[in-house]
Amino acid sequence: MTKKQIIFSITAFFAALIITLIAAFPLNAVASKIIEDTTAKNRIDLRYDKINVTFFGAAASNIQTGNLVIKNIELDYNPVGLLFKRITFKADSPAFMLTGRLKGSSLNADIKASVSGIAQITGITGSGTVNGKIEYNIKDEKGIVNLESPNKVSVNHPLMSVSVDSLNGQADINKNKLTIKNLSAKGVNSLNVTGYIDLNKQKIDTSILNINGEASMGSYPLKFALTGPARAPKFSIK
Repeated sequence: MTKKQIIFSITAFFAALIITLIAAFPLNAVASKIIEDTTAKNRIDLRYDKINVTFFGAAASNIQTGNLVIKNIELDYNPVGLLFKRITFKADSPAFMLTGRLKGSSLNADIKASVSGIAQITGITGSGTVNGKIEYNIKDEKGIVNLESPNKVSVNHPLMSVSVDSLNGQADINKNKLTIKNLSAKGVNSLNVTGYIDLNKQKIDTSILNINGEASMGSYPLKFALTGPARAPKFSIK
C-alpha cells in the first residue's frame, strides 16, 4: 500500500467513524438530560419543546423562562472549535433577535430588540426597535451594553406614555447587576434614565428594578422612579 493509500484509508476511517457516531450516539438524549438536571438543580424556570444536537451544531425551539419566550436558538461549531470554545450562535424571539460568537471566554453579540416584545414581558405596550452591541466575559461575568434606536420608540404605561425620536444608552454588567449608566431619548418628549437592575438569571421577569429618570412631556418636566420586579414594576412620580 502506498503512502497516499494509507493516508486516504486513515482519513476515510475517521470520516466513517464520525458519521457513525453522529448517527448512533444519542446526543439529543444526553443534551436533554444535562439541561434537565442543570435547570432542576439550580431551580431555573426553563421549558422547551425539543433540542437537536450533532457534533457540528445544536438547535433548540420554543424555549421559555418566565414570560420570556425564545422561538429558537442555533449554535454552529465543529469538534475542534467546540474544544476551544469557538461557537457562533443565533437566537430569535418575539422580544429580540441575537447573533454573535463566543471565542474562549469572550462573547460578542449584536441584538435587534422589539420594544413591543420587551414591553409585553413587563405587562405594558410599546413600538419601535432598538439595536445594540454586547461584549461579555463569561468567566468574569462582566460586560458592557450599548444601545441605539434607528426609528421612533414609544412605551405606553397606564400612568405615562412616552414617544421619542431617538434613543441611546450604555450599561455595565457585573455578575447579577446591570447598571444603567445613561439612557437618553430626544424628540418632542425627552427622557434621561439611570439606575440598576438586580438580575435573576433563573427567572428573568422577577429581576428587581431600581431606576430613576427625568422626562419632559412637551414643556412639562417630570421626575419618576420605576422599582420592583420587572414583571410588575411600581411606577411613581417624585
